[in-house]
Amino acid sequence: MKFLKLSDLPETHNCNICGQDKPVAEMLVIQSKKTRTYDLRRRCKVCHNQKQKGHRLDYKRNYLKRWRARHPKLNKSYQQKPECKRKNRRRVYEYFTRNHEAILIKGRMQRRGIECTLSEAQRFLERFGPCYPSRYGLTAAGQRECERIRATMRRRGSALKLRNIDIRMMVYEDGLFIAPELQPKPYQKAAERLRELKRSQRERLAA
Repeated sequence: MKFLKLSDLPETHNCNICGQDKPVAEMLVIQSKKTRTYDLRRRCKVCHNQKQKGHRLDYKRNYLKRWRARHPKLNKSYQQKPECKRKNRRRVYEYFTRNHEAILIKGRMQRRGIECTLSEAQRFLERFGPCYPSRYGLTAAGQRECERIRATMRRRGSALKLRNIDIRMMVYEDGLFIAPELQPKPYQKAAERLRELKRSQRERLAA
């Protein structure tokens, strides 16, 4: 069963091995690198791990060892050459530095269960700035508006149920955010503290 997005997956699915209906989080889901689709296998993670243990795992390991011994030239693949590794590392570094802010936005949204592609994150970055959808990019009026919506939800009998990230996204859409070029860099202070900590650890080990 193939799906275009993780949100299209069903909530539960039946495992052919144990015969139980389990949540999709406990099922085996594989993403195809070629088609970028998600394949929902008819087995749960527990049954899959049990099947891969023991003699099957030993057989795969021993077969791979014998194959490498018989095909030393093929084993030294293109990706294992030092110059190719250097090019790949450089390519990954350039890609990350070029899309760093958009990758951070995408990660913030996906950690809260909101599907977001890199191109969508790039559009959010251009429109709302690098702090989207955190509270650090909101103006004082925007933060007051967030608190007003939360206070409305806390009233007894209120049917409005929104998460903090949903509230902030609504306020961003209303235009109550700092101009993108004036926003602070997210996690910059935390990164500086981490660099200082690593530097002090290296100095301590060298001493």
